[in-house]
Amino acid sequence: MDELVFAIPTIELWDIITYKEQGLIHGNSDVLNKIVQNGLFRKRSELEGDPSFKQIIPYAVISNKEPERSGARRSQSFYLFKRLSKQTEKRLHNKFTLGVGGHMNPANSSESKEQYLINELKRELFEEVKLLNGCLIEDIEFIGFINDDTISVGSVHIGLFYNIQVSNKNVVVNETDKMTANWIDKPDLVEFYEEMETWTKITFDYYIK
Repeated sequence: MDELVFAIPTIELWDIITYKEQGLIHGNSDVLNKIVQNGLFRKRSELEGDPSFKQIIPYAVISNKEPERSGARRSQSFYLFKRLSKQTEKRLHNKFTLGVGGHMNPANSSESKEQYLINELKRELFEEVKLLNGCLIEDIEFIGFINDDTISVGSVHIGLFYNIQVSNKNVVVNETDKMTANWIDKPDLVEFYEEMETWTKITFDYYIK
């Protein structure tokens, strides 16, 4: 059976948020709710080649801030993934990504609109990683929208970009045959830039750098 995924007519999306061909578009909760109100579920196979719809993809970085120490600045690090050759999408093999996320599927309609987005994001998070030894989600902050109409896959997707801050670094990848990951201090991420996926480059350029 064909997967049903959440999408929005592209023309309606750009009535709600300001169009940017490539980059990060800042937004807020009101904008998110409008997008959910205008969204609908369609067969994924029908949408993959149809730029008149944007498939809505919750996409989050996982970050950690070191505890405050006397006389030292509070450093921030990010969980950087590397996709391996056993992943289905060949175009992403050996690429680095900061984001966890994926397509949104039908869920309990009694949820509030923004809670539905958060629940889908958490579902995707826990498909990718486990939080161990007291590692907790401290904050989930919505940053904005990632768009890239300069490439074919980007023309049919829009990213809802979040920062998931966790309390410690006890995070592990679930499917180690498909992906590896390491914590990288913010200043050191630039070393991986050339091998980053497109959305991760946008995340780095507009949010982290």
